[in-house]
Amino acid sequence: MKRILLLISMICFSLSIACSAQNQAEKSLKIEWDLIENKLSEPYSHQAKFIIENQSEVAIQPGWKLYFNSIFFDLNAQLKSPDYEIKHLAGDFFVLTGSEAVGLIPVGEKLEIEYLSRNPHFKNSHAPDGLIFTLADGSIASNLRYQKREMSVWDLEKYAAGSPLPVPTPAILFSQNESLKELSVEEIPPFVPTPHSWSRQGETIQVTQAGLAVVGDKVFAETATYLTKQIKAHYNPDVDRAEKPVQIRISRKEGFPSEGYSLEIRDRRVLILASDEKGAFYGVQSFLALQSANFWDGLSNQLTLPQISISDHPAYPYRGFFLDVGRNFMPKDEIFRILDLMALYKLNTFHFHLANDEGWRLEVKALPELFEYASQRGFSDNETDFLWPFYASGVEKGQSPGSGFYTQEEFREILLYAAERKIEVIPEIGFPAHSRAAIKAMEKRYERFSQLGEIEKAEEFRLIDPNDNSPYLSAQNFRDNTICVCRESVYNFFETVVSEIKAVYEDAGLSLKTFHTGGDEVPHGVWENSPLCEQFLKDNKSMTKAGLGDYFRSRIGYFLKRQGIQQAGWEEIGQKLEGGEVIPNPDFSDRSWQLYAWNAVAGWGGEDMAYRLANAGYPVVISSSANYYFDLSSSWDPRDRGHTWSGVTSLFNTWQTVPGKFHLSHDETVEGKPWDWEEAEQSFEKLTEKGKENILGIQGQIWTETVKSPEMLESYLLPRFLALTERAWVGDPNWSEASTIREKLEMRELEWNIFANQVGQIELPKLEKINGGYEISISPPGLQLREGMVYANTELPGLIIRFTTDGSEPTAESSLYSEPIPFSEKLRFKAFTKSGQGSHVSWLEN
Repeated sequence: MKRILLLISMICFSLSIACSAQNQAEKSLKIEWDLIENKLSEPYSHQAKFIIENQSEVAIQPGWKLYFNSIFFDLNAQLKSPDYEIKHLAGDFFVLTGSEAVGLIPVGEKLEIEYLSRNPHFKNSHAPDGLIFTLADGSIASNLRYQKREMSVWDLEKYAAGSPLPVPTPAILFSQNESLKELSVEEIPPFVPTPHSWSRQGETIQVTQAGLAVVGDKVFAETATYLTKQIKAHYNPDVDRAEKPVQIRISRKEGFPSEGYSLEIRDRRVLILASDEKGAFYGVQSFLALQSANFWDGLSNQLTLPQISISDHPAYPYRGFFLDVGRNFMPKDEIFRILDLMALYKLNTFHFHLANDEGWRLEVKALPELFEYASQRGFSDNETDFLWPFYASGVEKGQSPGSGFYTQEEFREILLYAAERKIEVIPEIGFPAHSRAAIKAMEKRYERFSQLGEIEKAEEFRLIDPNDNSPYLSAQNFRDNTICVCRESVYNFFETVVSEIKAVYEDAGLSLKTFHTGGDEVPHGVWENSPLCEQFLKDNKSMTKAGLGDYFRSRIGYFLKRQGIQQAGWEEIGQKLEGGEVIPNPDFSDRSWQLYAWNAVAGWGGEDMAYRLANAGYPVVISSSANYYFDLSSSWDPRDRGHTWSGVTSLFNTWQTVPGKFHLSHDETVEGKPWDWEEAEQSFEKLTEKGKENILGIQGQIWTETVKSPEMLESYLLPRFLALTERAWVGDPNWSEASTIREKLEMRELEWNIFANQVGQIELPKLEKINGGYEISISPPGLQLREGMVYANTELPGLIIRFTTDGSEPTAESSLYSEPIPFSEKLRFKAFTKSGQGSHVSWLEN
């Protein structure tokens, strides 16, 4: 017994030394990523290196692995040393390994691993992220310290020399902002989106301590109740009976356009008239929009009553916002915050993207693997228990934003919250591509029932042909993300999922009117080597491999039609390839499939696809990537996060769009080259009268690959969201009707100045108070050096500029800029909102 105890104690002693050594290594591992070269003109490339430094007292043994995430990493990056390998696992997930000969990292030494990538490096956030370092025994280094070399706008300017990239240096920003002038509140429209017509009829009355009553015609009872709730939540006076009360009446009157209304405030009487419930609701939203920022800041004893008359109606029946929660999850409370924004700014359709390759986000009770497995991400070698940590979502399973799903009860709450705000929710489950999470989940189900010997049940919802070895790579770098449309079980799956979703709507007392089936980015080469599809084609001799996608779309379309649900999808479901050109598919143009025209990269030739589809007979929602994708970076500043594949989308870029004359919607191509309006007009297909009727409206999108939190989501969205709502409600801007290009540009400058004042003076102060405040992205100040003096300006009148003279970053308490300052190399500037949200730092290089 003593010998056994001695042996155990020796083992424990040895283990403690090993554990101590391992912990020492874990706590002392530093990794740097350094950009060496960056070529921003053809042929594009960048060169960078990982520097792994062992700061511990124990050597790191060969067999270690460095996992990392990057959407922007070249799958065929060339390593300087053949002893190292970077292997692409799936999507944005990679692993770096070294051979036994070079893998040792002695104490105190650095290991540098260089690579060459055949793509440019535009953004600091595009560098590898989410590093996971595993030691030779498979354990994870827990306290890894990671640093990335970051570019300034000045660095980018040097890299971009000789290219057309419009680098937003402080001088360029100053030039862009120079025509902006601060206007008085009386000179600008009362809120965004701008009402169709309005007139001010006297001085604004600030009511304090007054009683208030909301009354409405019976048909508008829901809207009256909604307004009463909003007022009670924000207006809490100690009523002084000597004060004349406020009376708000919501009444029905025939003759208004759909969703139109009038709002009149005379003294303390508010009258809202409309012909339909939605019009009454938007009249209420306009009344709320007239309230000052202080109204939204907790409970106020004051109401603002501008003496005003408004007549208003929307340009488009469809005014949408799309949110992807498949890539990264957003909690229910954040969805509520987004729906509140949509209601206040009069958007009426929430396109809810609930699943993608990287995650499934909705409970389906018949298929528990979807939410128990496919909603979870974390680190493992083989995805046995959850998906890989795509988009740097972390080592541990269950961490937001990589993991998460909505229960059916939570989804029901979202539907009801939206319905109260007159917002239709269109769910999207994308097929046949973008389906990796569902595929992996159904393989889990297959394994579970196979082990029980229940083969028929195992096959019931399977989504792949296990013997298919078709080589393909999806747009997001997956090789296994497309379902096998030749399997009958695929249709069992689709019908089961849609039926459960439909049941949740019905349980909420609502109807599932439209279901978005995705249909975009089906990779080239899918189903080429599928035995199941080969057999299917033998059994259906009239079909071809090229027609399998159309067969799938048609079949699920018939199911949806039988269920009384309109089929919707991205533009691809209404297109076909003919003679090497993508054109509208006439075979389905009579089925009323609702198409979302997204692939409108400026300069790539598909900018008028929305018009071509509408002319072909399809109902179309303009969803242009180049104008309405808010996951695109808001500028070329390397500090701004987001994508650049379709260029960048600033507040101005979104505002300047002209849905009815889309050739006027750009000034530059995606490469930064000039966009010629006259040339573009000649190449654009003109909308026919029938085509105009088929343009339902516009929609803004946020895909969440680079969006890691609710706060980040809001900062991507605001203030660009306001320009989307302006276009969706108002339609084509007045300047687009001018006769000559010169007149258009002159009028556009004047109208942009007005809108910038609306945003800066009226909307941002409200947005910083509503629901406790939203995160807002602020453009850094423009700077100009003249005769030794530094001049500063901002993108939005109403913002504040602060500065420091010692090289430190300005804060909300730093000196206020009010006049030009003598130049110093240490001068630093930032723009701030009134509540203290700040921009990046601006400075001038000597």
